[in-house]
Order: sequence, then C-alpha cells, then structure tokens
Amino acid sequence: MPATEEWTLGLIDSAWFGSEYEGQPGREAARRIGFDTLDLFIGFDPGAMSEEERRAYIEGAESVGLPVVSLVCTCLGLNDFNPSVRGFHIARARNVVDLAAAFPTVRNLCFVPGEYMFQQKLLPASLEWGMAVDATRTVGEHAAARGLDLAIEMLPFEFAFVNSMDAMVRFLDAVGLDNVKATTDISHLWLTRTPPSELQRLTGRVAHVHISDCDGTNHGDLPPGRGNTPFAEYLAAIAETGFAGTVSLELEFPPDPAAMLSWVEEAYGTTARLMSEAGCGRRNHSGIGLETGHVMHQHQMHAPHDRHR
Repeated sequence: MPATEEWTLGLIDSAWFGSEYEGQPGREAARRIGFDTLDLFIGFDPGAMSEEERRAYIEGAESVGLPVVSLVCTCLGLNDFNPSVRGFHIARARNVVDLAAAFPTVRNLCFVPGEYMFQQKLLPASLEWGMAVDATRTVGEHAAARGLDLAIEMLPFEFAFVNSMDAMVRFLDAVGLDNVKATTDISHLWLTRTPPSELQRLTGRVAHVHISDCDGTNHGDLPPGRGNTPFAEYLAAIAETGFAGTVSLELEFPPDPAAMLSWVEEAYGTTARLMSEAGCGRRNHSGIGLETGHVMHQHQMHAPHDRHR
C-alpha cells in the first residue's frame, strides 16, 4: 500500500458541526484557510444512501479541490450482546469502507471500536474484547480488499477498549492484519500521560495522526497553543516511528459556535508553526515548500494513488 511521502496538514470536517459552516461551506473555508487535506466524519450509514445521494456527497467533497485522505468511523456497537444491533454496526462500518473506496485519495478509516458496556459489571470483559476484535477484523478484511487501512484510535476514557499504549498494541496484535494500524491522537496521548518514548512500540504501525490541545486533565479538542500538550516531543516521536503522512486537526465544541471560523483559523496557524518547528516538512500540491505560518491559497491535487481491490 503506497505511503504519503510528505507531511500534510488536514482538517476533520466535524470542526464545523453546529456552525453556519457545517457541510460544504466548511470544506470550502478549509481550502481558503490553507489546509492541505480533508477528513470526513461519517455520522450516517452510507448504505442507506441512494446512488444519487452518494454521488452528490462524493462530488461535493471533491469539488473544493482538497484531497480527502481519511474517513472517521465511530463504531460503538461492535460488542453489543444483541446480534441484530452488533450486525448493524459491522454492516455500517463496511459501508463506510465502501464509501471511502469511492474516493481515490482516501488512505484509511479512523476507526473507533468503542468501549465496554455497563462499566464491565455485566458481561465478561474477555467476551466483549473478543467481540470487538472479531468485528474489527471483519471490517479490516473488507478494507484490505479495497486497498485501505483501518487506523484504530486510542481514547482517554476508562472503559474504552483501546485506552493505553498497552491496549493499543494488544488490540492490533489480536486483530492480526497488516492493514489495521493506529491513529495517534496527540492530545489523547497527553491525557493518558503516555510518554513520547512509548510510541516506538508503534514503529511501522501508525497510519494517521490527530492533533488538538487540552489542559492535561479534560478532553478538550482545543486549538494547539490553548493548552499544555508537549507537541514537539510527540511529533518527534511520531516521526521516529517512520510515519510521514497527514496530521489532521480535530476541533470541537468552541465556546461560541458563531466564532468557529476564527477558532479554525487560529488552529491552522499554530499547528502549521508547530509542524515547521518540529521539522515535519509540508509541501503544497505543486511541490512548493510551506514556510512557518504561511497560508496557502492554491491547491493542485496529486494524481490518485493506485489502489488494488
């Protein structure tokens, strides 16, 4: 599977949810601000779309001229003890894979396998873990057949299946597929006090990166610079795993949704500077290097990478 040769700075489009920029206006604003790529948060079942709706969604996302590199797929029912509910979530995840495969520039699904039910006080933890692993393997095999990675995200929550580096490595090993890797969320690493040195355990297994800030205690998804996350150390450690790809900004719940545009603009500027200072070289799509804090206004897409289905 081809790898991205340069670091790029992307935006997850959920940043705009609840604001006047939600949907297409936000994607167009991302291009004007200077982002290199887009991630799409899929909060619906693509299998329920008509062909016309599906085509319009894809064409709309592609029309802004930014490569869509990742789709976010949260799957909170993979361990549900009701077979019909669990089956729905597995089928929906496979449908998200199929939607991702329709974008020639998408490389992975950021995959969130959820958490234990009822605070681990009802079902055996080993049973729930096994169901989540089995379901992820099923979706991972579907993704592999379409040339895509699943990128498992670690969550900083007590009952999440993957809430530590130990759990991440154990989960990836249990799934046992080469295309099932990790999404490294920098603020989640900081919230769990995962030392940057621990990232060496994911060498060759990081498919995607999320970046946002926090106060070190509360999950925040703040613009970098508003909290106390040690970004330089984490970015350096991520680079040492062999990763070179997209760092996607994840911003949610600003104090004033009406001010979301300035929130995103601020986050773009600080993140671009952090990446430059960390030596994570960015290039625009015509091969011109980006200087610290420089806002890019023109994008030319790479030719789509080859994908074997």
